[in-house]
Amino acid sequence: MAFSKREAPNCEWCRHKSNCLYSLLGAKDAKQAWREMRVANPFKSGEVIFHEGTPPIGVYVVCTGRIKVYKSSRAGHQLITRIESPGDLLGHITLLAKDGGYTGTAEALEPSVVSLVDEKTFIDFLARFPESSRALLREVARDVRRGENKARDIAFKPARGRMADTLLRLKRPGKPGVIHGFKRRDLAEMSGLTIETTVRLLKDFESRGLIRKKEKDLLVLNEDQLLSLSSATS
Repeated sequence: MAFSKREAPNCEWCRHKSNCLYSLLGAKDAKQAWREMRVANPFKSGEVIFHEGTPPIGVYVVCTGRIKVYKSSRAGHQLITRIESPGDLLGHITLLAKDGGYTGTAEALEPSVVSLVDEKTFIDFLARFPESSRALLREVARDVRRGENKARDIAFKPARGRMADTLLRLKRPGKPGVIHGFKRRDLAEMSGLTIETTVRLLKDFESRGLIRKKEKDLLVLNEDQLLSLSSATS
């Protein structure tokens, strides 16, 4: 794995920049510094960006593709905690907390490009551009809100709504309606459901014409109905 400046996409040309920390930096010189200090690396599907328990070396940014973050049990079982998309940060919480290694493993779900800013460069950047700390705080606050929303959904949203919400979130960017690379166990973990309930709901959604299986993919056929189910609460 060799991160290099040559592989780093130009933030100004990136179609995902509105979802990225870059768009929150404000000052032109801060944005220029951010562009110049990043290095990047392409990852194939299944390649690991960092392993659970290893010390943080910097802040990662998903530039293209999607990354799953998961925890592993001693028996080797995985529990997916997050799916990160272009513009999302990786490893920043662990770096800022300074209380141990990464709390999960980050792995590419599909061919992806991930940028890296090493720890010293990142800390120096925050000191040089104090306003950038506000942008970082907004990213951290967004992560907290995502965690709170997930806890709320598990507590109050019925199983059908949670599964609908998961399917909508996993639609592949640039390929409307396609959900690729997820097993039933993955869907169960992300929805906070048992595998048995997940299998039953997928069969129900398919019988109602909301989704359809196509080889290893799931196709979303009725997004409006899934949205309606997703918004329902108990």
